[in-house]
Amino acid sequence: MISERLERLEKALAVIREKVPWVCFNLPARLRNTSNARDGWRATAKRAKTVRALARRLALSALLTASDELKFPLIVRLVYIGPRQLDDDGVASAVKSLRDGVADALGVDDRDPRVVWVPDQERGEVREYGAGVEIYLA
Repeated sequence: MISERLERLEKALAVIREKVPWVCFNLPARLRNTSNARDGWRATAKRAKTVRALARRLALSALLTASDELKFPLIVRLVYIGPRQLDDDGVASAVKSLRDGVADALGVDDRDPRVVWVPDQERGEVREYGAGVEIYLA
């Protein structure tokens, strides 16, 4: 039996394939897979706080310029961009602060069932790092 979470993810992927994003923006930040990082907790927390704040500001700006009003449910595709591919749990770890910042801008908790989060990745050139956010109206 497939869980409710996987069914929601399957429907979200169908929407992503068929629709154009309602809002999209890029983050000029290098995201890191925190599950494999060997930094101290202070450096990790500082980096997470910076990415979260930047994501929140950019998401608020993008939402303010959107033509339609915010309506739930939403699908949010979070894209890690880097020269090397990460494994699935590494991508989820790398985009966690990004997810928190976008959730702050949307005014929801990142566990809210009205928002389906889809972590993804795209391969960049050598030394090309960044992140992208695409928000779809479901």
